[in-house]
Amino acid sequence: MGKGLEDLQPVLGEAKAEWNITTPPSQQSSLSRFIFYVHAIDSSRLRIHASDFRSYTWESIRTVQQLEDLRDVIGIGGSWSEFVAYLIASLSSDNVKLVVGGVLDSTGATSAKLVAHKSKGMPLISIPLGRLMNSSADDAKSNLSFELFNAYKGQRDDIVREQERTCQLTKMLHAEREKSESIQRQLDAVVFSSKRKHQKFGGSDKAFPMSDSLSKVDTAPFSEKQSSDKPSNKDPHSMKVGSRVVPAYRRAKVRGVVLQDDDDN
Repeated sequence: MGKGLEDLQPVLGEAKAEWNITTPPSQQSSLSRFIFYVHAIDSSRLRIHASDFRSYTWESIRTVQQLEDLRDVIGIGGSWSEFVAYLIASLSSDNVKLVVGGVLDSTGATSAKLVAHKSKGMPLISIPLGRLMNSSADDAKSNLSFELFNAYKGQRDDIVREQERTCQLTKMLHAEREKSESIQRQLDAVVFSSKRKHQKFGGSDKAFPMSDSLSKVDTAPFSEKQSSDKPSNKDPHSMKVGSRVVPAYRRAKVRGVVLQDDDDN
């Protein structure tokens, strides 16, 4: 890959503003929050705008050669693409500061620098900035405003697309859930029907106990007959005979015997 900025992705972020340590405390006024925008003007130039939209607006334009010099100063090895990637990663991190200083005049500070590093202990990138005034400052602030709007619009469109995708996935999930519940109901109906059939055919012996009924009908009289044919083990004298009818000739004879006098004998 050649030493160009064709693949450089724009960076829009916030820089924490602070005064240079060489600035006398008596001259340090309150600093506002700064928004900065880094982008490639073309394949060979990088531009940085930073503004608080009130008192200060800063700009820096760096050529590929100036970025190469910066690379040598901070001592980053590797390829050119690796250096550009580290530069963008540092400016995209939360470790970006705008250090304000230089000679102060009636309008305030005259110079500043953008300082950033990817993470603690990593090489520090420092890019000097020049102050813009009047129409140049207005143009830079206008450009920053449109870039902020475009960034907001892009995020809003991403959110809308994600919401639409989530809505579609939710509908698909609901449809799949209804389909699953329908299949489950069909399976439950099949299982219930199978159980009913099993109970119906498995309990037919109880519903029609033919063998038990026939055995009771056939064996009960036979058992009673056998029991009546067997000789009784009971004492014959203990059996009741009052219910038997005695023939008439026997009854008369018995009564005559009872009426006889013992003396005649």
